[in-house]
Amino acid sequence: MSERMTAERLTLVDTVDRWFHLDRPVLIQPGESYWVDRKTSELCVDRGDGRITRTAGWWCR
Repeated sequence: MSERMTAERLTLVDTVDRWFHLDRPVLIQPGESYWVDRKTSELCVDRGDGRITRTAGWWCR
């Protein structure tokens, strides 16, 4: 998943698209956008205040 998704409600994420698993769950606030950076294997969350947080994960196939 390289396209940005926007959270519609408060969401706790530990898996993205069944294949990308996070080392620890991430809380995403309503209106924040998120995507998986395939090059670095990180979940990126645009917090909307100029910050982008990154959380390590791994691909499982």
